[in-house]
Amino acid sequence: MRTEPSDLAQAIEVALRWLRTRDYSYAEIAHRLREKGFPEAVVREALDWLVEERWLSDERLRQRLIERFCEQEPSGTTRIEREFERRGLEPPTALPVDELTRAVAALQQRFGVPPAESDARTRARWYRFLIQRGFEHEVATHALRQWNPALEADPMLSGG
Repeated sequence: MRTEPSDLAQAIEVALRWLRTRDYSYAEIAHRLREKGFPEAVVREALDWLVEERWLSDERLRQRLIERFCEQEPSGTTRIEREFERRGLEPPTALPVDELTRAVAALQQRFGVPPAESDARTRARWYRFLIQRGFEHEVATHALRQWNPALEADPMLSGG
């Protein structure tokens, strides 16, 4: 089956419009083009052209997501894996920054220097922040202790 040049041009134009606003994965663009009603042959040709012209790159997107979740918005492995899967990408097997370091960095970015004293409500807020960022309980408690050594004896963080 031969695709019409106008359909192909239109599919490419639509995809480029999306790619101008943010990076998308190959799977995301394919899904969106299919939802717009483009035939499968047009979708494949458009994707091939976008990859060939370097408008679409799953590897570039992977690197940007890793940078985002390790530096700009330090996040836990759970959140990172979920985001990669949502975008149709294979989750990374190794990251340049370990999870505890990312958790402490997230606390520093969000809350700055820890106060000398804090109440239970504030400590719970810090903990919830880490859990919402995708960090596991153990990592969150260790990160809180590392970020704020005054929490070393906190019963909430020791499980008792």
